[in-house]
This record gives sequence, structure tokens and C-alpha cells, in this order.
Amino acid sequence: MDTRQLKKMRRYRRLFRFIGIVWALVGGMLLASLIPLVLDPEVSIVYNGTPTTAFGPKLSAALFSGAFLVAGLGFLLLPARILDRLFVWRQSALSALMFWRR
Repeated sequence: MDTRQLKKMRRYRRLFRFIGIVWALVGGMLLASLIPLVLDPEVSIVYNGTPTTAFGPKLSAALFSGAFLVAGLGFLLLPARILDRLFVWRQSALSALMFWRR
């Protein structure tokens, strides 16, 4: 591999780690603020423009923020070799797309 590609691959890995940190922080803060809302039956949230105290919309919001947390932790904990494979797959996909663009 060329040294430029190795630098680009390292930058790609660092970008995914940074995205993982941001998503884990945002998802964790959202989840920490939504757990008390889910557990309290008197609290209302706005769902589709109307305030509701139903359990389902509260649970959906908590699961959505939990998915952000899980995705962020996944990006943080993925081994470097898998991120390198994603980089190689991305480069080959971009190359194929550029071929069709001509």
C-alpha cells in the first residue's frame, strides 16, 4: 500500500473513533435524561405534536437514544482491522462508482 493510503486509512479510523465518542456521549446523555421519564407515569412528552403520558412513545424515545449509545460504543470498540476492511471496501466502492460515472 502507498503511504498516502495508509495515512488516509489512519485518518478514517480516527474519524470513526471520534464519531463513536460523540454518538456515545449524546446517546448516553439522552438515555440518562429519558430513563426517569419512562419510569414516571405522570410525566408527559410531546409525541407527534401532542403531549402524551403513554408508555410506548416514552419507551421508543429511550430505545432510540439507546441505539445511539450502542452504535457509538460499537465504533469505539471495533478492532482496527475491521475499520481497515471498511476503508478498503469504501475505496473499492468509490472506485466502482467513479468508473460508472465516466
